Amino acid sequence: MRQLWRALHRVPQLLLVQPEQLGYDLAYALALLPLIVAGIVFFLQPAVLLFAIAFLTGIVCLLALQLARLTFGLPAWVGFKATHPLVASFLIACFCSPATPAWVVASAAILFVAIDTVLWPQLRGIMLHPALIIFGLLYLADRQLGLGFINPFDGRHLDEPLVLWYRLQIIIDPIKLYVGNVPGPIGVTSAGAVLAGATYLWYTRKISLGMVGGFLVGIAAVALVLRTDVGFQLASGPSLYVAGYIAADRRRVALTSWFPFAFGAAAGVITMILRWYGEGLQATWMAFLIASVVVTVSLRVQAFFRSRGRAFSPRPLRSLSIQSGRREATPALAPVQPKVAHPVMVAAPAAAPYARAAIPPARRFDLQSNPDDLVRQMRQAAARSAFAGPNAGLLIGSLLLLNPVGLWLTWRTASMAQTTRVLVSALSVLWYLAVAGLTFALLHR
Repeated sequence: MRQLWRALHRVPQLLLVQPEQLGYDLAYALALLPLIVAGIVFFLQPAVLLFAIAFLTGIVCLLALQLARLTFGLPAWVGFKATHPLVASFLIACFCSPATPAWVVASAAILFVAIDTVLWPQLRGIMLHPALIIFGLLYLADRQLGLGFINPFDGRHLDEPLVLWYRLQIIIDPIKLYVGNVPGPIGVTSAGAVLAGATYLWYTRKISLGMVGGFLVGIAAVALVLRTDVGFQLASGPSLYVAGYIAADRRRVALTSWFPFAFGAAAGVITMILRWYGEGLQATWMAFLIASVVVTVSLRVQAFFRSRGRAFSPRPLRSLSIQSGRREATPALAPVQPKVAHPVMVAAPAAAPYARAAIPPARRFDLQSNPDDLVRQMRQAAARSAFAGPNAGLLIGSLLLLNPVGLWLTWRTASMAQTTRVLVSALSVLWYLAVAGLTFALLHR
């Protein structure tokens, strides 16, 4: 009881005084509490249903990952820098419409956990958050099912504030947007709740303040140029949610110095341009998706040229001064200098409990036979390792059918050159842009 009482006394100090000691998952769970409470207050039964579905989906994903680790022995990189399944499910549920069916929320959460846990940790130097892809799929499902948004007061279908501003030139009071009594996603209609959670994430050093500040500066600058209400453009809860909770996650940010601010400012400018053409609250994740693809391609190309420069740059030779003998004359009867005896290494007994077992080599070769046989063995081992990865047909088929899996297999193949990997990654980005353009053309006919 005393230990429990001491632990309870340490909770306020850990949450408020020493928040940097919290993990990412616990910090995000605490930051999501204001969004969940605000969603339940405004939307009542639909919010409770969707949050319950998200909670059950997170539990199922967590149990599935634990069972896979015990049964199949997943590699060590699975789950590295990934969001906890329960937190990931609520991140997706908060951005869904109250009219979204339960199976859509569950499918989106499962897909997000699968991509973020299994596929994304293998990709290095990438700024694209997997939640942005899931938001795009939810947007397509919303367009196909005709879900839309509902008024939290009477339950009638009504456009969200940014769409009303574009179609009817109606500017909603920023105070209402801050409180959250407007149509919108189930957990992020209240800009005040989003700001409270994002402020706590910044206080715990889990998000990049420069990226969020750059995003707000970019929106405000374009709003002043377009002569529209700056407070109305900045008080969008969904936009603040995507910028603060998703894009500014320090685990995903691959930029340093002032580059996060420039990244956020560019995303804010693109957001306002898309809003001007009627995209509404969907403009934010679209802007971050475009900016993330551009930054990712730039990082990969920069890494490629750096590795190529290291490979072709001649290494400087170190000149070592060797003293072969004495400069002065050695007398004939000079005493012979005795050799310095090295201290004897005391070997630990084999029965010592702390003795480490000998680590076997990765590959053994028969060194006692003919040297030609040794060369033949090494060539056979190199041939086996070269053809261990998937063949070219499987890579091309995966790139055409399911692009992320094909990109993952491309970087997993040991026999593929670095130049080929970069070219395939560039074609992968073009594939994404082509699919996005085709989808945009089909939806805006």
